[in-house]
Amino acid sequence: MNNEFKNKKVLVMGLGLHGGGVAAARWLVKRGADVTVTDLRDRKALKSSLDKLKGLKIKYALGGHNAEDFKMADMAVQNPGVPYNSPYLKIAKKFGAEIVNEAALFFKYAKSKNIIGITGTKGKSTTSTLVHKILRAKWPKSLLAGNIRDTALLNIADRAEKNTPIVLELSSWQLEGLEKIRTSPRIAAITNIYQDHLNRYPSYQAYVAAKENI
Repeated sequence: MNNEFKNKKVLVMGLGLHGGGVAAARWLVKRGADVTVTDLRDRKALKSSLDKLKGLKIKYALGGHNAEDFKMADMAVQNPGVPYNSPYLKIAKKFGAEIVNEAALFFKYAKSKNIIGITGTKGKSTTSTLVHKILRAKWPKSLLAGNIRDTALLNIADRAEKNTPIVLELSSWQLEGLEKIRTSPRIAAITNIYQDHLNRYPSYQAYVAAKENI
């Protein structure tokens, strides 16, 4: 394990309740990072996630964000629901922080690069699960993760041995992170693209562009 994150100030923006924020915080603490978790929700709302982080050396800023945390960060991990035009992320970037998401961290640091990425508006969970089951018939150690509840990417980043087949269901927001590091899965598939998530994207074309990052 490299020491790239040792004592690095990393801000996890958005702990959430579906496992991605928890997995990111754990993964970073394991690497010696100085981790702060911030979320607009309070401790009561985040109890199930906070319980999974008990005993870990993590600082918390809950019930709102503190601009000073973003000014001091070396890296900010942007989790689902946090738009790229967030004023707080703009502060972090202005003060020199690297902005990443869990997908970017996974693709950069996972031991196996033998990745099959599947995205689309409809059917990506079913397709990803089916592909994984087919692969397991020949490669029993094949892994499945991504935009599926309780299968956070960083939970399996260290479990996969070199060349282990990994099937990832990738959402549009996860794929936005791959654009920044200019990488993609070894094999990629798009099930379909319909007009969706236009509350996050300014247009259908912008949504399609996010999907095309696969």
